[in-house]
Amino acid sequence: MPLSDFWIVVRWWGTLLLFGAAAYPLTRRLFSSWFDEGYLFGKAVGIALVSWVVYVLGTLKIAPFTNVTTLISLGALFLLSFRFHGKASKKNRLILFEEFFFFFALLFWTWVKAHEPSIRGLEKFMDFGFMQSILNSGYLPAGRQVFPPPDMWYAGDPVNYYYFGHLVTAVLTKLSGQSLAYTFNLMLATIFAFCFTMSFSIGKQLTGKIWGGLLTAFLVTFAGNMQTIYAFTKGYLGDNVAPFWNIGWTIEGLNTYWYANATRFIPFTIHEFPSYSFVVSDVHGHVLSIPFTLLAIALLIQKGNAIFYGFLCGILLMTNALDGPIYFGLFAIVTIIRSIGRLYEKGSAIVTVLIAAIVTSLPFLFHFDSFVNGLAVNCPPAFLQNTKIGPIIFETIEKCQRSPLWMMMLLWGFFLYCGYWLFFSETSHIKQKSNLNERILKVFFIFSLALIIFPEFFYFKDIYPAHFRSNTMFKLGYQAFIIFSIIAAYVIVKIRKKLFFVFLIPQLLLVSIYPIFSVRSYFNSLKNYEGIYGLSWLEREYPDDYAAIQWLRTQNTEPSDQIILVEADGDSYTDYARFSAFTGSPTVIGWAVHEWLWRGSYDVVSPRREIVRLIYEADNTDLTRELLGKFNVLYVVVGTLEREKYQNLNEEKFSILGYEAFRSGETVIYQVDVLP
Repeated sequence: MPLSDFWIVVRWWGTLLLFGAAAYPLTRRLFSSWFDEGYLFGKAVGIALVSWVVYVLGTLKIAPFTNVTTLISLGALFLLSFRFHGKASKKNRLILFEEFFFFFALLFWTWVKAHEPSIRGLEKFMDFGFMQSILNSGYLPAGRQVFPPPDMWYAGDPVNYYYFGHLVTAVLTKLSGQSLAYTFNLMLATIFAFCFTMSFSIGKQLTGKIWGGLLTAFLVTFAGNMQTIYAFTKGYLGDNVAPFWNIGWTIEGLNTYWYANATRFIPFTIHEFPSYSFVVSDVHGHVLSIPFTLLAIALLIQKGNAIFYGFLCGILLMTNALDGPIYFGLFAIVTIIRSIGRLYEKGSAIVTVLIAAIVTSLPFLFHFDSFVNGLAVNCPPAFLQNTKIGPIIFETIEKCQRSPLWMMMLLWGFFLYCGYWLFFSETSHIKQKSNLNERILKVFFIFSLALIIFPEFFYFKDIYPAHFRSNTMFKLGYQAFIIFSIIAAYVIVKIRKKLFFVFLIPQLLLVSIYPIFSVRSYFNSLKNYEGIYGLSWLEREYPDDYAAIQWLRTQNTEPSDQIILVEADGDSYTDYARFSAFTGSPTVIGWAVHEWLWRGSYDVVSPRREIVRLIYEADNTDLTRELLGKFNVLYVVVGTLEREKYQNLNEEKFSILGYEAFRSGETVIYQVDVLP
């Protein structure tokens, strides 16, 4: 790694240290009986609290989103946290070791990511756009509501998505003083470091062994599923999935195995896991919530403070919506089963968590319209199809998908095998003090099992027709994978029977080799170090557009009304809507299917797409002026993709409606005056 990149990482690490230091006294109180007083959770605690305070102050128009606001919030956290400092820690050497443990995890994945740093593909445009829009909102005039931020792909409306994790990235970016084109990738590496070190801490606490912590960290962060068995077969193409025992065995599969198939194995579904996320590099809600989910799991093991746990459930709801209800439900079940009796105390704790979660997330929920239409039944009976009973939806009988059992076993068999031994093996060698943890892990296992079974019978209805249960399986299965991995590591450490290991070893091998294929494929076998900067691809492939984007970014640095632009709209996961994504300045319409999902209907998306077409192609100057005025458009972009998409482009009229404000090669930005 070049020294320049190294110092960028160190600077980012220093920013993270501020949050951890401010929250450490409080963290010690939350994890008073933890082997290291919960040090590895401190940064997540601090980031959650400070970001929430910044968010609430901006939402209530009390304070703008600036470094001053963030630093004041940090100081307030430190003063509040200092009340819980107690005696000086006697674990200074352990803490120093763990801090460098975190730093090297951060540095390692930054180095890996620098072999393919492009902020391009999948959801990266969306995630970057949200973050940049949030950063831009700090420039709004005093007294203007900062959050929710403007939707960069739907001019005139705020973001209608769970974006708190994106806000966290923006807070860290602003305080670090670095460009989002760097910190986007640094945030991915940070989540990786959180995942590895926090799961290590959980594993070490549960097993009492360092190697148990490392095994937990490996399974949660790196492991895949047993679909990798296809690496030893002739494989399959697309959705034409045949049982591995019918395909034929060949060593050539080791060179042709496509790692993404492990997350799209069951047709029309998604079943991702952290290792895949860290490779494909989307800094999306389910990834941004990982530190908070691990913090929640640790607090359940610790039997942590109910108010803080409720606050965390609210944070999870705002970061990755279903995670809030998931971990509230897990808390309720663990609380009920943890000990016999004391029903009033249990009920009180559950109500406290619920109230704290609602209070925490209320500013978000007030501005959020859920794009889930209800809970639908998978394979509804014919006599109930096309009906609705309360929140339960019965769609057509064609909405019926069942996961073949053999496929489910490839995805989850390793964890189910470990779970079987957790329940039915002789564990008399386990010390008495571990019995409570083992009972909690059994609850975790049953709960996670319910998460993967749930989509076989129900799904949360959204806009997708054929993939109607994919998001449900994705969100629930992701959390199940994390929890299952913690359980599996515990069982491997605790069970000492030869029969267990005879069948374990081949399964453990299959889930462990996944990153060999994924890292080799996505990062080109780590052969070419490109650097941390995520927009090099844009500068290389669209140099004129890149120059125009850099110019546009300089226009949005003073308190003013939001700059609105118009550019070519396009399909999701393409290079369209790049100007709005990389500047955070709203465009009339961006990725259409995404906005269809967020707005709940294509009827509000389709007219905007036609308006954009007319702006570029209509010969009538007055009509164009009217359409531009409808959205208060200031800039019209005419770049590479605009020229490709609009074959009847009428560029001359923009010089009549305004003037050429910037040009680089064939890319032109017109500033327009839409007044008659």
